Parts: sequence; C-alpha cells; structure tokens
Amino acid sequence: MLNSQTALIVVDVQTGTAEYQHTRPVDEVVTNVNTVARAVRAAGGHVVIIRHNPAATPSGATQYGGGPRSAPVAYGNLLVERVDGDTDLTRGGWSAFTGTGLHEQLQARGTTRVVIVGQATTFGVESTARAAYDLGYDIVIVEDATNDPNPGAHADRFRSIFPALGTTTTTAAFDTRN
Repeated sequence: MLNSQTALIVVDVQTGTAEYQHTRPVDEVVTNVNTVARAVRAAGGHVVIIRHNPAATPSGATQYGGGPRSAPVAYGNLLVERVDGDTDLTRGGWSAFTGTGLHEQLQARGTTRVVIVGQATTFGVESTARAAYDLGYDIVIVEDATNDPNPGAHADRFRSIFPALGTTTTTAAFDTRN
C-alpha cells in the first residue's frame, strides 16, 4: 500500500546512462518511471532522484580502471519529470545509499518502504536494493521501470535476486495499488 511512508528511489535515469541500456527502449522506461512517481506523490510519498557522477567514483582499482572519471556536462541531464519537493542526490559509488545521506533523510521522513526504479538493473538498481534490504526497508522493484545493458542479466535479477530482497511488480500493477 502506498502512503506517506513510501519513497521512490529513481536511480540514474539521466542522459549519460541512457545509451547503454538495452533491455527496453529508454523512452518506455522514462514513461513508466514518471507513472510510478506520480502514483507515489499522489499517495503522499516522496520521490528521490539519484544521479550518477563519474567524477565522484571511488578510487578503488577495477579491471576497467578506477577512480574518478570525466564526463560531459550533459551526462547528468535528467530524463524524468522532477517536481518541487523531490529530493536530488548525487552518487559516485554503486548504491544510492553510499555517501549520499539517503538513509538518514528517509529515516527523518519516517520512510519504511522504498520503491526502486532506474538504470542500470545490475549496477545501481541492484546495489541500491541490496543496501535497502540490509537497512531494513520493505522493497518494491518495478520491472518495466528499470533497464540494463544486458537483457539476460536484467531478467535473471528479477527471477532470482530481487524476489529475495522484496517484491517485484510492473508499472500497470503498481499503479493500481493506490
């Protein structure tokens, strides 16, 4: 049930991540994210928009390199609707909770349930869902309001990982819960 204790976490639905998403068309995901956001707001919930900033990437070495990276200014351009009262946060690490103060902000609002949507399923969305689970939130992940570079990996997360972390749904089913 959606209510004032619900927060929608929108992960990386921005210009710089869009070109790498291949599970479904980005425009479809953006439409679905906006639909979910309107439902959360209408129920008195809160929307948190998370943007990835490559310049804030942690310095740990990976096979792909490590540390902060440059990106064009347009990389962070938001693709979803934003309204007054939404919260904007920037992340460098994988999870929307790491280094952003998100957990503290949600606690201050009395949030008990988080709805997670965005790009990319196997990166920021999954990491955020795992952290939310560890922090004790009830979690809902909206399958058709998420996207990933690898459609098979996306499907696997919704089949094997996300049901162990919370509840999965679609935009149509989510929108009718109100």
